[in-house]
Amino acid sequence: MIQAQTPLIRFARVDPEARLGLPCGTNTTPSAATCLLFTTVIGGALYGASYVYCEGEWGAVLWEYLTGFGRIPIPVTILSIWSLVFLAIKALKIRAQRAALRIHFVPDDTAFVLSAASADSLVDAIDRATDEPDRFMFFARARSVLRMMRNLGRVSDVDDLLNSRGDQDESTVDSGYTILRGFVWAIPVLGFIGTVIGLTQAMSRFGTALRAAGKDVEAITQQLTGVLSGLDTAFITTAEALIAVIFIHLLQTIVRRADEELLDDVRKACFDAIVSRVRITRQEP
Repeated sequence: MIQAQTPLIRFARVDPEARLGLPCGTNTTPSAATCLLFTTVIGGALYGASYVYCEGEWGAVLWEYLTGFGRIPIPVTILSIWSLVFLAIKALKIRAQRAALRIHFVPDDTAFVLSAASADSLVDAIDRATDEPDRFMFFARARSVLRMMRNLGRVSDVDDLLNSRGDQDESTVDSGYTILRGFVWAIPVLGFIGTVIGLTQAMSRFGTALRAAGKDVEAITQQLTGVLSGLDTAFITTAEALIAVIFIHLLQTIVRRADEELLDDVRKACFDAIVSRVRITRQEP
């Protein structure tokens, strides 16, 4: 374990957003502005490169799948990029939060007793261990409880307060997924909209083909080609959206599990550092 007297852990060195000088989200939730910035850059690079090479055989195919089929792939691609950026930054922020768990601010002396009188010394140890303690979930939770030690009358009060703060952190982390959940819902819906558009086009062109039934075979063939184009829009847009959302959902499950493990480890670390050492001598009224 790292002692509090060792070199400080600096938030700007471990958090991915802070390292780049970008807006920082709360706890493990990335900032919406940062996600939007990276989505714009990556999306612009993807579409820019596709446009440059769209004259080639493979470039034309890629350009068609990114921009064709009723333009449905465009919002599907943008929302998918935003979701992947969100999950990538979030995974890095989870790792940054875990760095705080390696800081040991409680003395190793087994005779040390945490009380209202000694709580301030632990707060000072936390403040010496990092430059921005409120940015770290573990430090923020521990400091808030230690500062309230004088107002608590029982050991169980400390545990209850830690559990309350833990529930607040869980709620904050869960609410951070709100936009992502909306995108995971919207992506397949866009695919289904493409299905409706494609089938509508196919039915319209099929009617035109029937009206051309009395003409030569070449005219009928041309009309049926338009029907197949509408079916392409229907099926390809749905396939693109479903493939994207399956991939995003699998990554979300992995990152969400890492978030839950972090919350569990922070809860356990707070219990080991505070509740297991606390002794409150003030009698209840």
